[in-house]
Formats: sequence, C-alpha cells, structure tokens
Amino acid sequence: MAIKIVRFILSLLFLTVHALAYSQLLDTSSVHDYNPTDIQIQQTENFTFLDTTQTNLDTTLNLFYNYYPTYQNNFPFIDLGLEATPVLSLSQSNRRQLRLQLGADHMRPYFYDYAVHIYQTDKPFTRFNYSQGANEMLSIEATHAQQISKRLSFGVDYRRIKNQNFYFSNLQNFSRVRMGNLFNTKFYTSYYSTDRKYEMVASYIWNRSKHVESGGLSSDSAFNSQIGRDKLNNSLVSYTDGIGTIAQNQFRLTQYFRPGGMSTDSTLNASLNQFNQQFFISTALKNERLEFEDNNPDSLNYDSSLLPFKDSSYHRSVENEIGYMVTLGRNKMATSIIHDFSTIYQNFERETFQNIYLSSKGIIEINKMSFIPKLKLGISGYNAGDYSIDGIVSTNLNEIEIKGGFSIQQVEPTFMQQEFNSNAIQWNNDFSKVSVNQVHGSLSTQQTNHNLKFDVMAENTNGLVYYHSGNQISQFNDNLNWLRVIVSHHFKNEYVGSDFSLTYQNSSNQEILPRPETAISGNLFTQFRLFKKNLNVQLGVRSYWFNSFNSPRYNPYTRAWHNTNELFESTPPIQVYTNAKVKSFCFGVEFFHIQQGLMGENYYSSPGYPMMPRNLRLNIRWDLNN
Repeated sequence: MAIKIVRFILSLLFLTVHALAYSQLLDTSSVHDYNPTDIQIQQTENFTFLDTTQTNLDTTLNLFYNYYPTYQNNFPFIDLGLEATPVLSLSQSNRRQLRLQLGADHMRPYFYDYAVHIYQTDKPFTRFNYSQGANEMLSIEATHAQQISKRLSFGVDYRRIKNQNFYFSNLQNFSRVRMGNLFNTKFYTSYYSTDRKYEMVASYIWNRSKHVESGGLSSDSAFNSQIGRDKLNNSLVSYTDGIGTIAQNQFRLTQYFRPGGMSTDSTLNASLNQFNQQFFISTALKNERLEFEDNNPDSLNYDSSLLPFKDSSYHRSVENEIGYMVTLGRNKMATSIIHDFSTIYQNFERETFQNIYLSSKGIIEINKMSFIPKLKLGISGYNAGDYSIDGIVSTNLNEIEIKGGFSIQQVEPTFMQQEFNSNAIQWNNDFSKVSVNQVHGSLSTQQTNHNLKFDVMAENTNGLVYYHSGNQISQFNDNLNWLRVIVSHHFKNEYVGSDFSLTYQNSSNQEILPRPETAISGNLFTQFRLFKKNLNVQLGVRSYWFNSFNSPRYNPYTRAWHNTNELFESTPPIQVYTNAKVKSFCFGVEFFHIQQGLMGENYYSSPGYPMMPRNLRLNIRWDLNN
C-alpha cells in the first residue's frame, strides 16, 4: 500500500512539473514573452593586437554531439570505444608546439586549451548541458558568465564526462569499472581601468582524467563469437588491474600597459582603437602529473615478472613573458621574450631546465589581403636551436574566401620520447630534432543555402618519432610525405539540412605513419515547427566511416599509440536522433549504433577495443539568460 501511495505522489508531482514547464515554455501570451539576451564572446589572445572582435554565442539546435569534442574536431579518429578515453586523430599534422612538454597527448582532445574567452552580456548568463545514456554514460557541462561591473567580468566553464566499462567485466577490482572519468574546470576574470590604459586577464584551468587501463580484449575471437548480453560478461582483457591518471592545472595572469591614447580628464575613451602601442607581461604557473599503476601485473605485458607498482611523471614550470606591440599604419607587430623554468620528476629522478624563447608575430594588410607571420625560436635550454616559422595569407575574391599558408619547424622530441624511467622499462634516447615542413590552402564559398569548402595540406617530415611493437620507440631518419584533402558541404533551408565531409589522405610510408586513405562523415536531417511555430523539431541520421588500414593500438603502459601490422576495418555506427527547441531550451534523444547485430558482432573502435553497443542517449541544454 505504501509503495502505491509513493508512486501516486511521484506521478502527481511529475504531471504538475510537466504542466508548469509546458505552460512557461510553449505559452505565447504576453505574460511569458521570451526576450533572449545577446551573448558575445571575445578571445583574449586577440588583445595582443588591440583587437576586441566579438562572435555570437551559438544558440541553434545542437546536433547532440556538442558535448563530445572528439567528434567535432578530430575526425577521422580511433578511441577505446567510450567517451573520455584516449584518442588518436587520423588526420592530424605532425607539427606541434615549440615548448618543453612531457608528450602524453592521448587525452588532449578532451582537455581545455589554455585560451581564455570572455562573455560579453548585459545580464548574468548560465548554460547547462546534460547528457545521459546506458551503462552510466554521463556528461555535464555548465557555463556561467556575468559582468560584475562594466569593466569587471567573471566566468566559469565546467565539464564532467563519465563512462562505465561495460565489456571488461572480468577486471580484478570491480570498483574501477568506470572506464572514463574526466573533469574540466576553467575560471577567468578580466578588468580594465576607466581609460583602459591598464587591463588584466586572469585564468585558472584544472583538468583531471582517471580511467581503467585495460589494454583491450585479450581474445577478439571470443568476443566476436558472442552475441547480445553474453558479450557484457565474458570479455577478458589484457590488463586486469591497471589504472591511469592525468592531472593538469595552470594559473595565468596577463597584464597590458598602454601609453598614449585619446582619453582626457573630461572625456574617457574605453575602446582599444585609441591606442597604437602596448606593453604586456604574462606569468603562468603550470603543473602536469601522469600516473600509471598495475596492482596485478602480468609478465606477458611487460616481458618480466613484477610486483604491484605505480609509475609517475610530474612536470612543474613557471613561465614569464614580456613583450611589446606597435601599430604602424594598417600593420601591427608584437615581439616578446619568454623564460620558462621547468622541473621534471620521473619515479624520483629529477631534472631542471632553464628555457628561453624569442617570439614574434604580426598582421600585415596589403589592399584586400591579410598576411599573418609568426616566428618562435628556442634560444637556450631543452629547446635550444629549435624554430617554428609560420605564415597565413587570406583574401576574398567576389564571394570566395581564399586562404593559404606555410609552416617550417624543427623541434626537439618530447621529453618522454627522449627519456622514460619506469618500473618495467627504461630508455635514454639521443634522437635528433624533428623537422616538419608544410604548405596548406583552402577555398570556401557561401551561396544562398549552400556552403562549400575545399582544404588541402601537404607535409614533409624528417625524423618522426614513433612507437611500435611492445614498448618500443624509434625515430625514422628519412623523409616522410603526407597529403590530406578535405571537401565539405553544408546545406540548410527551412525544412531540410545536411553536412557531409570527405577526407582523402596519402602517406608515403604506411608502416611509420599509418593513415586511412578515405574517410566519410555525414549528417542528414529535416526540421519543422509545431505549436504555432514555437517548437522547433529536428529529425536526423548521421554516421561516419573510413577504409581499412593498419591501425595503431593503444598501449596503456607507455600511454601512446603503437604501430601494428594489424588490419583494422572500421565499423560505421548509424545514429538516429531527434532534437527539439523552444525558446532557450533544447531536448534531444538519440539511438547510437542502431544497427548492432544487423551487420555482424565484431564491431570495434580500435584494435582490441569494442565499440559501444546500441543504446539510447538523452540530452538537454538550457540557456538561463532571460
């Protein structure tokens, strides 16, 4: 009887909340008029050139994968079958930043970058995004921004992704069965004086990822022979009690000092176009920690018998930059000196580095053409003798946007490629610097409801460092050529829309740089309005595919993707979804991998790592700014 009463109360509560929400969201009376606040975004890195260009916050119907950055920015890619697990982009350049870094980049697509953006809003703005699926798939995002005063802004971005490991149920420690567990937090604040001759931007970024290091299935044939729920409870893995952690945090304070200007005692001008020069000082405190532990090590994984152990690597640095920017007519140039003091610990071994870099970049305007050159040199320290030279040219010809550029760089391999100290293996390499030369260009045009873009990149790499069999690492001291061509088309009118992307690649050596030649990503949807056009509904289907190739396999111990001679055949998951939006509220439902079992039972996201089975996902997004 008590259970029935509880069910009745819960049902009544649900119906009441539903009715109230419906009345507020779909009611068109004057009582509930919806007046959205315009939200603008400023990129603070543009402040270097006194640029306060703003972009509008995207408030359109989202395509459900907005919470998963890998699908947006890294296709084609392979991962471990779950969100918040290591990722390898299959169309990424060999070019990298010129700085001292550990080099464990397998989680980089999930981590916030160090760029800081500031929301410009008359009213406090909060965006909440919540997604949930089977097997404890959970994603939470929250953004809040407000201007405490006209000259003082504050904001925070938060993200949490969690996935339960639903295949590897024979792990030793079942409490670690949550395979992906990731946190991101970014705080920022900005302030400027009444005449804007002084301005500062402060930010704090914290990232943390903790997940099971299973090593993949120990028997693919056993997995392929099972169907349905049998797959969930009978899939043995290589590492039965391994776990990995990555933690990062950074505090940065950038200050701008602007002499001159047009402000007087009687007239205050707070715009940046009144200045033609500025000094800037930036200070950053950075920490990155990597851990790997195995409480039940198998000698087959390490080629030796080991007791339970934990490996750790820790990089701490203090970076200071001082620079000067000047405007000369329509042209701008900025030059700075960067000093970085770094300390690296690997399993109780300690090394320190004093790194000095020279950086320069500019904007040169010639008629309707813009040229952006960038230069960075390693003066001393770990990156002594390194250089990176880039240039980008852009212009418009009628309704066609044309961009082209080049990149020339020579960079020391990452620290963990040169030195690796652990309980099972060690190496101390003397690899030469990696040289990367690149040219690229793009054409894009917008014609009524169509957007067409053609992008091409050609790259030559000498001295590429790569991982291969077991725990081995080598350097390819020869030329490696890579070509990438991407053609993308976007169409949308009042009733239908589509997004298609075709990627073609050619690697001169598939053993060293294995890449699929062809990759396709597609999204097709229809949209319509209901309830006096107040409810916008979207129905669609999307999928992706790339051709078979010798795919790298993830090694949890080295935290890197190792080349194999194993042919990997992509499984194209088909996703059917529906989205709806009313005022500032979006709601979505998606069936992921809907064709599971209809196209065989051997579906994988990368060698040894099964793709998620068919499941239902729910997603909501609510902008609280009215």
